[in-house]
Amino acid sequence: MAFINSTTRRLLVIQACVAAAGFLVFSWLSGPYAAWSALAGGGIGFITTAFFALRVFAGGAERPAKVIVRTFYVGESQKILLTVALFVVAIVWLEVSFLPMFATYMVSLMAFWIVLLPALSGTQD
Repeated sequence: MAFINSTTRRLLVIQACVAAAGFLVFSWLSGPYAAWSALAGGGIGFITTAFFALRVFAGGAERPAKVIVRTFYVGESQKILLTVALFVVAIVWLEVSFLPMFATYMVSLMAFWIVLLPALSGTQD
């Protein structure tokens, strides 16, 4: 994973921490069923971000801009499809509780944007 930049690594660490925190909070508030549901939601956020990062950054920065943009759009489309598939798996097969799963996923998604804002504004490496 040497080709993934520091912002992406930081994001993945934060999303893993969000999943763990969701697990602990829902374990304390509602018990083990809600805790595992929250972990599934945080896991969906983490897995889809890692997939997107591997998909987009795997080719390196030496590629032509047109190829990088195409890879970004294809990767984002695949990320959305993967997210939907993982939600279906979690709800249908794992039979998770929707609220803890979705709440933790949303916090994971917010972490995605909070980490990327400084990077997009140019105030971060």
